[in-house]
Amino acid sequence: MNNTNLIEFNKMYLDIITPVNIASNEKLNTTDYIYDSKNQVAYFLNPLLWHKFIYTKKLFPAYMDFINDKTKPRKILYKWLIEQGYNIEDIKEVVKYKLIAHENIDKISKDSLNDIILQTKLIDGSAYIPGSTLKGLIRTAILYDLLQKNPHLKQRLWQSLERAINGNKSYDEIKRVENNLNRLLTAEIEGTGKREYTKYDKKSTKIEYYNFMQGIKLSDAMAKTEHNNLVLLKKIDLAVKDNYIKENSLSVYRECIEPKTRFYFDMQIEKRFTQKLNINSAEDILIMIQNFFDASNELLSSAFGKDYGFLFNDTNLGNTYIGGGTGFLTKTLVAYLAPTKMKAKEFISRYLNMKFKQRVNRGIRDTKIAPRTLKAIKYNGKLTLLGIAKIGKV
Repeated sequence: MNNTNLIEFNKMYLDIITPVNIASNEKLNTTDYIYDSKNQVAYFLNPLLWHKFIYTKKLFPAYMDFINDKTKPRKILYKWLIEQGYNIEDIKEVVKYKLIAHENIDKISKDSLNDIILQTKLIDGSAYIPGSTLKGLIRTAILYDLLQKNPHLKQRLWQSLERAINGNKSYDEIKRVENNLNRLLTAEIEGTGKREYTKYDKKSTKIEYYNFMQGIKLSDAMAKTEHNNLVLLKKIDLAVKDNYIKENSLSVYRECIEPKTRFYFDMQIEKRFTQKLNINSAEDILIMIQNFFDASNELLSSAFGKDYGFLFNDTNLGNTYIGGGTGFLTKTLVAYLAPTKMKAKEFISRYLNMKFKQRVNRGIRDTKIAPRTLKAIKYNGKLTLLGIAKIGKV
């Protein structure tokens, strides 16, 4: 039997090196949870039991007045509960789970955490990583590898971006060029993608391409742990302002998976598809993931290494970025089309200036440094990058 027709099954692991948030579709505001600022604990409520509590205690009219009160810009559920004569002990039966919120020490008296971006979880409340998330990061790494092996295509795609930005196109027009990159990569590189069919409708012409990723199948990643491996952490942007780097602590919290958590997932490689990508084993994919990770860190450290070089120490333990808050450079290929680092920085700077015009008008601008924002959090009192992980074969 021809070896290239074989299907390879692999048991894989993913280690969390720095906190990771794989965002669900849920985002809570200050009326959706209870926060005990004294003990820095957030209580997440079971909606059915919470509403049963409100009805049983005849609090529904007061609760609706509280929710609909537009005179208060920030409504704190815990304050309302205390005003009604109840405390956390009275509602412990309606609490689904609770998490410690790690705050900056000077903010310890804050009475809420503002919005909380929740982690994707199973029905029992434990965190997991969707296979689609894993597939997305592997796909980007493969496309990066294809770019490096096809300099003529890389040059052509770069020229299309340059023409767009030098022609004073709008951000939306340049974004459309960017969105076409992945499609063009898979369609134009011989042997990796081909036009399958063209579908017409009244408004536009849609072209669908052969999906080279059909040869790589991934399960969801599950953690074998009995403890709740989640923690609430505040988002921090390390931003450039007036030629110096400033730590900007944002009023957004993420429900994050803690470091030292290991997940397991299955990866199936169907070689009749992946041989066109020079992929015949899990090891080939891991090399591509590492190469894209190294390229991302090289660009990030060139902008932030002088002031925040210590943050990149954790990258020695990982081989990929995963989840939200890791920055667009870890998920797109725009910066890696440029022929030189200087060209990449110049393009990214202009690109971000267009995207964040309102921030530029406030003076947050530096055309010499790009990327302009490094995503971080504080965990156990230590400033660290968000979303570093390591994928390996069991």
